[in-house]
This record gives sequence, C-alpha cells and structure tokens, in this order.
Amino acid sequence: MANFKLKRGYDIPISGRAEKKYLSTIRPELVGIQPPDFRTLKPKVSVEVGDSVKAGSVLFMDKKRPELIFVSPVSGTVTGINRGERRAITSITVKPDDADSFVEFKSWSQGDIKSADCAVIKRSLLAGGIWPTLRERPYSKIASWENTPKAIFISAVDSGPLAPNSTFLLDGKSKDFQAGVWALQKLTDGKIHVSTSSHNQEFFSSIEGIEKHLIDGPHPAGNISVQVFHIDRLRPKEIIWYISPTDVARIGTFLLTGKYPNEITVALTGSNLEHRGYVKTIQGTQISSLIKESILGSTSRIISGDVLTGKTCTSEGFVGFYHTAIAVIPEVQKKRFMGWAHPGLKLSSYLRTHLSFLKPSAKYELNTDLNGEGRAFVATGLYEKVMPIDILPSHLCKSILVEDIEQMEKLGIYEVDAEDFALCTYICPSKIEFGEIINKGITLMEKEG
Repeated sequence: MANFKLKRGYDIPISGRAEKKYLSTIRPELVGIQPPDFRTLKPKVSVEVGDSVKAGSVLFMDKKRPELIFVSPVSGTVTGINRGERRAITSITVKPDDADSFVEFKSWSQGDIKSADCAVIKRSLLAGGIWPTLRERPYSKIASWENTPKAIFISAVDSGPLAPNSTFLLDGKSKDFQAGVWALQKLTDGKIHVSTSSHNQEFFSSIEGIEKHLIDGPHPAGNISVQVFHIDRLRPKEIIWYISPTDVARIGTFLLTGKYPNEITVALTGSNLEHRGYVKTIQGTQISSLIKESILGSTSRIISGDVLTGKTCTSEGFVGFYHTAIAVIPEVQKKRFMGWAHPGLKLSSYLRTHLSFLKPSAKYELNTDLNGEGRAFVATGLYEKVMPIDILPSHLCKSILVEDIEQMEKLGIYEVDAEDFALCTYICPSKIEFGEIINKGITLMEKEG
C-alpha cells in the first residue's frame, strides 16, 4: 500500500454538499440513455418509437463496433428517439411499466467468476450492455475489448466540489464489488489499483485482489490522471483502463444475478436545492423526478455531474451514464455591483482579491458568474499550482492551438483528460476554456493515430 499526500490543487469553497442521509427511493416516470455521454460513439438505433422493451434489451449499438451495445435500464415502451443538430441522436427515452421484466443472462457463482476465462468474461459483459462502464486512456473513451491494459484503476477519492460520498454510493454492495474485482482481474495481466482517502478506507479493507493506495490532498487528487501519474505512469503505446467504484459493483451485480444492474444512488447537491441528500433510483432517470418541488430561487443552473466537469441540462434532461450527482446552483442574471472592486466578504477568490481570504474555512454560495470576460492568453504561472502532475498547462494548450503534434506528445497529451484542467479554467484570469482546448487536442491525436 502506497501513501500519497498531494499539496498542489484547490478545494473550491462551495456550499451545498449532500447530507449523509437517504431521502427516498424514486421510481422515474421516464428514463433516457444519451449517446453523447460516450465519446466518439456513432450510434445505430435498434428500436422504434412504440416498441416494448425489457431491462437489458438493446436500444442502440456502435456503428463501427456493433458488438458494443447499449441497453434499456427498464422494461417499458420506447417513447422517443430524439435528435439535435445535424440529426445527431441526443437520447432514446423509455417509459417504465409495472412489469419490471428483465432480459435473462447467465448468472455466475463467485467460484465461476474466479475461475472464468478472460474471453468469456468479455463476451458476457458485452452481451449484457455493461461493458461501457470501462474506459481507457489515452483518449478517455470506452475501452476496446481487443486490448489488454497494463493495469486497471478505480478511484474512490471524493475530491471534486460537492462530490458524493463513495461510502454512501457503495452502501451494502461489498459482495458485488468483490465479484466485480474478480471479473476485472481476468481482463488485465497487471494490477487492480484502488485509491481511497483517509475517510473511506474501511469499505475496501476486506476486498481481495486489489492494490490499495491512500491519496489525500486537494482536488484534483481524485482524478484518474493524477493517480496514474503517481502510481504507474502511462508511457508511450501503453494503455490503462479505469472504472468508478459503483460501476465495479454493478459489474458484480450483473454477473451474480444475470440481470442488467439498473439501480443507482444519486447525490442531490447545490445551494439552490432545499432537500440535499442521496436518493435511490434507476439509471438514466429524468432529473425532474429527483428535484421537483425542491429547487429554490427563480433562476438555477442544473448540472448532471459535478459543478466543474458536469453537463448543463434542464429538469427534463436525464442523469448522465457516468454521473452519480446532480448539482443545482444559482444562475447569474446580471453583473455584480462594483465588479472586481467589491469587498467580497461573501465571495470566494483563489487569488485572494476579496476579503473572504480572512476566513479560509468558510463555504460560499457560489454561482455561474465568470467574474470577467475573455481576453489574451497570458502565462502567469498560476496553473501549475493547481496541477499535481508534471504538466505545463499553458504550453500544452498553445501546442494544441497550433496543432503541433510532436510538441503535444512531449508535453503529455496522452496522460490527461479535459477534467484535469477544470481548475485551470476556474482560476484563469483570462477566462480560457482549457477543457475545450484539451478535448480538441485529444480528438486531433486520435485522428492522427
């Protein structure tokens, strides 16, 4: 077991974290699976509006890799195949019925899983629609079953702003998590690395077959890139896979029961929610089912995921495939009086431009105000202070903007994802959207091969 104490980074002092309690169990009136949740996916729809489906029935597949399927989390009726710009499919919606019928897959005993062959495990996960929970680096896309990763990483470090507590998300799932780990062991010749923080080690203490690491420090300590960098750095032409702890448990549930694991726990967070806590619901549930009659204020921004890297949506949207939290924060409608010259007793500032720096432990009701406008890209040396890996953010972004492939490789484009630069965007005096630039660079590198 390795211990890492990271110093570089920043914990945004935002109020509205979910209370450690279960609010309710919610059965949604509508669920939706969204192809844009999956990077580079080109969906081919397998159903039509009005079709009846079971939980585990195929809704769509990848045009390039038809073995990669995406299934309905509930039994019911397909109510919509929704399209956006250029007729790209944005979601496929299903209205649940009362039958709760499932497609039946093979159920495994714990001994079967431990003795299974790698190819058999892969075929089972693909057939059950649970394979998309596995992603790979570089490129942060769904893992290719034709590859063998040098290691698999699982991050249980809750470092993000308003991040849900992993202990709550995994409540009562130790048996399923263990089965999931045994399955993952078949997919790599390397180690299964599990990173925890000092407050959630107990759940993982009895889990077999994992290499445990203790990582403490400010955000982005919980990001996969940070953990890979410190534990087993990604070298050229190497591949690692990564997966969330809850999805490991879902893999175990699928194998042990032979049914698609559609139940999830979602944290309801943000200062504009009256009731904050955890709810048990169905994957892809419509957000209005979770937060109706709980939103405070007349203008709010709803985010599926965390406030730094999540996706802005409406209450009619759906919980993202990889998301375990919904955040609701105030939406700014007008500029603040006095702007940057405001004393700022109730405002947060990384650069200590407000008097709030006198209260370092305080939490603030932060909103969507950018506190400025875009301007020239100035190298200030700030970004490295929130980047706990040896990456030069401004240099890497500039090499992407000029499409210098060789320089991008030297500066570490293969080791990072857009989420690693969210804090750079947050503290940036020039209001540069680092994430958009990094995504452009990853897409360019993948295109160039």
